[in-house]
Amino acid sequence: MVKKKQVKKEDQKAPDYDSAWKDVIEKHFESFLEFLFPNIHKDIDFSKNPEILSKELRKITPDSKVGKRYSDVLMKVYLKDGSTKCICIFIHVEVQGTRDSYFMERIFVYFYRIFDKYREEGSEVISLGILTDEDENYRPDEYCFSRWGFEHRLKIPIIKIIDFKNKKEFRKKLETSTNPMALVVKAQLKSLEAKRGNDDRKYNIKFELIRGLYKQGYDKSRIRSLFDFIDLIIRLPDDLEKKLFEEIIKIEEEHKMPYVTSWERTAEKRGEKRGEKRGEKKEKLKTARRMLNDDMPIERIIKYTGLTEEEIKGLTN
Repeated sequence: MVKKKQVKKEDQKAPDYDSAWKDVIEKHFESFLEFLFPNIHKDIDFSKNPEILSKELRKITPDSKVGKRYSDVLMKVYLKDGSTKCICIFIHVEVQGTRDSYFMERIFVYFYRIFDKYREEGSEVISLGILTDEDENYRPDEYCFSRWGFEHRLKIPIIKIIDFKNKKEFRKKLETSTNPMALVVKAQLKSLEAKRGNDDRKYNIKFELIRGLYKQGYDKSRIRSLFDFIDLIIRLPDDLEKKLFEEIIKIEEEHKMPYVTSWERTAEKRGEKRGEKRGEKKEKLKTARRMLNDDMPIERIIKYTGLTEEEIKGLTN
């Protein structure tokens, strides 16, 4: 009897679309609107920095009883014409990649919760939807209910990521744009392709995306955050991650951009030293706090410190 090869737990890394989309939208919010919702972008006064309302959103939406998991972002912005005090933009990214009959119901529920919290300060609430699935015909954008003369209707703008592959005008925009969100969309599309391939195919896709990232000439902060997005949505077994890291070192040396590998090396050295000292947990928490201050995604902090998500989130309270 032939024994089946056991797959190591560390080789079964699932993509983390949830935190990947949340992080990239918050860090590239202006670019996000400019590329995907240009009609909204043109009305916003970005001289007044948009406010990230992540903590407030967690208090408003502490459960996920309506449908499946999403990546949710809440931002407060101001208009150029000053026609309203402020606007809260609630962005829902469907990260499951499958059809969900509760999508618009969930948006309606969360829309009202946000509206109820911020209406006294005169804020309007706008909801947007991002769909990452591959079903061309699945385009939920409306929630309606009526009975006995009562009628309610909620309609939202949505973006279908697969359109950037299937529609000519969208493909042209994707290929010609220098907006960093174009790379995010490309990475999302490539992640769908990677899911259907073997590990070697996933490696090649991830490598080409990262190599293309360095060719854009972005600054350190932008390269690091976009690298994190790619790293979270296309996961590789440890041996291929190590191989990829060695190739990234070569890319950074070629472009004279030690943006990612310098941080990775520092994190690894900290991990080695923590294992040799007393008070290891205390050192881990210190490192995690420094990484949070440097806007590192929670997924990567977990990877390099071994702390739980609850422990890391506790540092922000």
